[in-house]
Amino acid sequence: MRPTAARFPLVLLALALPLAHGATERALPKGVQLPKGVVVPNDTTLAIYLPGGELASRFYVRSIGLWAEPGKALDDARRDVGARLFTNIVPVTGEFSGVFGLLLAMHPKWSVERGTLRLDVHYRVFGADAALLLEGNVSQSVGLNSAGLLGGFPNAALRATESVLIELLQNLAPSATKFPPKGELSAVRRELLVDREAPVSTGTAFYINASGELLTAAHVLRDCLVIEATRDEKPVPVTLRASSDLLDLAVVGTGQPTDKALPLRVGEELVLGEAVTNVGFPLQGLLSASPNLTRGNVSAQGGLKGSLGLFQFSAPIQPGSSGGPVVSDGGELLGVTVGTLNAAALIKEGLLPQNVNFALEARYVAMFLRRSGVAFTEVEPRANGDLRTANAAALGAVLPLSCYQ
Repeated sequence: MRPTAARFPLVLLALALPLAHGATERALPKGVQLPKGVVVPNDTTLAIYLPGGELASRFYVRSIGLWAEPGKALDDARRDVGARLFTNIVPVTGEFSGVFGLLLAMHPKWSVERGTLRLDVHYRVFGADAALLLEGNVSQSVGLNSAGLLGGFPNAALRATESVLIELLQNLAPSATKFPPKGELSAVRRELLVDREAPVSTGTAFYINASGELLTAAHVLRDCLVIEATRDEKPVPVTLRASSDLLDLAVVGTGQPTDKALPLRVGEELVLGEAVTNVGFPLQGLLSASPNLTRGNVSAQGGLKGSLGLFQFSAPIQPGSSGGPVVSDGGELLGVTVGTLNAAALIKEGLLPQNVNFALEARYVAMFLRRSGVAFTEVEPRANGDLRTANAAALGAVLPLSCYQ
């Protein structure tokens, strides 16, 4: 007897059940069990945050002529493992747009010892109402060159991401019904997601007007989710007001008025050889929290070959000094510290640079501030200044900045 049409769906359904069960098994490592009723791929809308600095991480290994790309490994793992275990993964980017049912913040830390690569991930999971639902740590250690030269990076990233997502599935037993996509990424407070144990970068800023707005170097704030200044040993939240990657300048607002703002010199004249004071907060976390003051002079009215608007000064600086003021003996702002020569790299070439540091000239600072609508003051050159005047002006104006992701 020929089968009737009504019997075909029954046959197809019977064939489909083992396939769906097999797909779930393949999605999970051998031996992993999920709570009853939890299926994979899971239909919960899961947003995953990874720090921007970690995603951009890459470095060249000269000995083998290859790039190590831990950032790409993390991003690929977020996409590939996420797609295997969830039907709707939302990568959290700088725009913070989209909806979610659960929000996962992952903070990775890489280390290498004797050919073994270790990836430690601290994670937190939030609900649509931003309540903390789960927190934990996972670790993966693999050979640095497992799965090929430098293959340890994607290997460890895949395994660690898989471990985090499995712990989420096991502990929260999620579903789209249990965690509907009602959370708005644009409404999430950035402070919830960042790692507050240590800033990813630090720098220096200084008051540029009486409203309490601070001027700094733009690269200090790159990829920051939360920016914080410190005043009188208390944290001061700040908000980005204006920024220029071309000039490497940024302004942040504190909302706290001040009488310590640095003025610019009328005409922004820069005199070769004049004495300068530089104040910054270098090597934060290693040195004391007090500002570091150094003295020098304007050593050249130009910077690196091909650069625009930079001058050289001889006051010593360290990492963390970026964004600090270069101040005349009259207490006027002459420039903003932006960098120094890479001594370690030049020593390998047989060169030993000494105190070759760079600042952006005040005339470019003035152009940036005017274009950005940021107030500042100008004063006539003070010919009778001295180091005490310079020191007092610079020390009164500076604050340390911390960048969190």
